[in-house]
Formats: sequence, structure tokens, C-alpha cells
Amino acid sequence: MKLLIATYPVRASHPHFFKPAHLKQIKSITKNKVEVRATADKKKAELYARDADIIAGHPGDIPRLVGIRNIKWVQSFSAGVDKLLTPEVIRSPIVVTNVSGIHATPIAEHVIGFMLTFTRRFRETWLNQTKHIWKPDQTVTELRGKTVLIAGLGNIGGEVARLSHCFGARVIAVSRNARAKPLYVDLLKTEKYLDSLLPEADFVCICLPHTKDTHHLFDMSKFKHMKRTAILINIGRGGIINEKELVAALKKKIIGGAALDVTEEEPLSPRSPLWDMENVIITPHHSGMSEKYMDRAIALFCGNLKNFLAGKPLKNIVNKKLGY
Repeated sequence: MKLLIATYPVRASHPHFFKPAHLKQIKSITKNKVEVRATADKKKAELYARDADIIAGHPGDIPRLVGIRNIKWVQSFSAGVDKLLTPEVIRSPIVVTNVSGIHATPIAEHVIGFMLTFTRRFRETWLNQTKHIWKPDQTVTELRGKTVLIAGLGNIGGEVARLSHCFGARVIAVSRNARAKPLYVDLLKTEKYLDSLLPEADFVCICLPHTKDTHHLFDMSKFKHMKRTAILINIGRGGIINEKELVAALKKKIIGGAALDVTEEEPLSPRSPLWDMENVIITPHHSGMSEKYMDRAIALFCGNLKNFLAGKPLKNIVNKKLGY
């Protein structure tokens, strides 16, 4: 049996850096039952993939899975797997797993940072600082008592909910399917109630995967249901928001602002009006980054590798039809 690890060719300080210790950790699981090959060279990865049984790596580094017959399992080191789910892979018996859940801590903290930036008006204060202006802001407010609506109560949405609750916010959420309500969520409904809950929210946080069902889910019709002071936060995928309509909603002050870690086009075009809007915060798709990223990803993969070799069920299996 052969395992290919398509590594990320980055410096050692990068969160996606595949360390020698990670390779040692993986080999300790296989106990010489699996030939492990790791490379950051794309041509070598394509060559090794031809007879690999297992491939692990970030979606952008994993070779195209076309005409590769031996592959039984692909482990993504990312939560998003849309790049991997080609028509060929969807039709094939290849099992795809991801690392959903390892991003919960950094992304939830990022979301809290977004919300505090708006409530405590840090952006305005920082801009004043660059101009050496001492101007106390009388409009700062608190997160306590605000209503946070979370669209998607998975691992990330659940942690956003928990931290928001710790800050004293009222937490409401929508989930794809009916499930037990966590103690830190005040109200939980299925996704069909999203429109009816939008008018209650001061912050709307998108924690959904990008699928054909969620593509442009947030458009002008959704923005018109929101408070004029509400802030839209997206840490899911850029395609979930109709960006042109978001720009229009912000310009017309239909909603109060937006905090975006993801955009429809990445990198965001220098010509995008979002860059210069006073009520918009943009971070370059790094909310999930942490120095602990790869340690967590490899730990999850090693657990799955143990299960695979023992013939046990894998964790985080992606529903290839749903896309997550």
C-alpha cells in the first residue's frame, strides 16, 4: 500500500508547513505497512499519485484524480473540498475526508474580533491614530445584549456561538437539520426560518459551506430582511454572498456593514469598491490560520489512518453530492 502526502511548499514559519516531525508521526502509525512518500514538487506528486492508494494534502496540491485507479481514500488538509470534487471523483468510489473542526478556535476568535471591531469602533480609532488625532468616540457600544445570528451550526458555528454567549450576546442560529439545542444557543431553528430570524440580528455570521444550494444565498432579498444597522460577517466561502448586491446594499445603507474574510474572487480585485468602504473590514482569508494548524490536521489524519488500516470507519467523510 502506498501513501502520497502532497505537501505545501512554504517556509517553516507558515501555518501549512509540513514538518519532519509530522512525517515521523505518520510513519509511526503505518509501522512499515505503508510506503509513505511526501513531496512539495507538483511533478513528483503527479508521478507518485499514479500508484498511490491514499493521498493526503491541501486541495490545491493534490494532483487531479483523473485516470488514477488505485486511489481508495483522499484526505484533505482543508475543510473545503470543492476543488477535489470533480465529476469523476463524485462518480467514483473514492472516499474523501476533510479536517473540518480544526479551524473552530482561530476562526471563532476571528469572528469575535470582527464584532468587537464594530462595537468598540476600533477601525475608526486606528484611523485617527494614523493622523495623530485624539478623539474619544461617544458611539462605542457593547457586544453584551446584542443578538448574533449564526447561519450554520457546525464545528465553527458552534464555537462562534459559545464565545458569543460568553460575551453576553443573545445567540440565535439556523442549522440544515433539526438537532438538539446547545445550552449556549438561545434559539435554534432549521434553515427555512433564516429569513424570519434575520430582522432580529445585530450580527449575521455565515458559517456555511459553499455548495450549489448556498451559492449566492445571501443576496439583496436577504439584506432587505436585515436591520439597517446589522453587520454581515462571512468566514464561510465568498460565493455564498452575491458580492455585487452586497456592494449595492452597503452603498444604499440597507445594512450597516460587513466583515469579510472570504470574497467571491480571491485575491480580491484591487478595483473592488469593498476595499474603500468605511463600513467594511476585509481580511485575506486567514481566519483559520494558526501555528497549530498543521499539528491539528496531522493528528486528525493519523487518527483516520489508524482507522483505515484497521478497517474501521473514517471520521469527517465528505458527502460528495452535498459538497461537505
